[in-house]
Amino acid sequence: MKKIKIILSLIIVSLFMISTANAQKITVKTGNLEFFKEVSELNIEYDFSDFGVGKFKTEEAYIEEKKADYNEDEPGKGDKWEEEWHADKEETYQPKFEQLFNLVMLGKETGILAGSYTNAEYTMILKTTFLEPGFNIGISQKNAYINVEIVFVKTEDPDNPLAIVTMNKVPGHGVFGANFDTGYRIGEAYAKAGKELANYVWKKVLK
Repeated sequence: MKKIKIILSLIIVSLFMISTANAQKITVKTGNLEFFKEVSELNIEYDFSDFGVGKFKTEEAYIEEKKADYNEDEPGKGDKWEEEWHADKEETYQPKFEQLFNLVMLGKETGILAGSYTNAEYTMILKTTFLEPGFNIGISQKNAYINVEIVFVKTEDPDNPLAIVTMNKVPGHGVFGANFDTGYRIGEAYAKAGKELANYVWKKVLK
């Protein structure tokens, strides 16, 4: 039943997904991805513990300034913004990445599903290392983008990576300019990261 729900959600996502961007450059820094030939379920973990945001070296510094600015404009607005900023990680970015990764794997008929499969033999750790939120104020806009490091391990042996992959400046933007919401823009970057990573694995390992 769980797999059926996942497949149905992926089909729905595909109906709304339009992408004309070029393929994203992916670098395998260490190891290789041959273990994907043995994968049916892939566990995913997300690491948002240490990354820069825009001109800020740390997420904490970015949040501190934005929160103060919003609260000065309207008491409590900054606190609400901070809650939404953190909630987007689990409610938007993670599902976007998984949906598009799985959509490609489903379309290529690989038999691979990725998600919260803690008993799976292999785990993918998606670590965000930089995040540009971008902006859209109507007359001017800037796309969001993310840098990520992806570490693949055996679930029972997380200290010995099988491979480390990097993706830099993965863009996020809305269809027909529908990108006024920061979480939406950033979410599209995670969607593209999932899609491009899955395409890479299929072409380089599974095809």
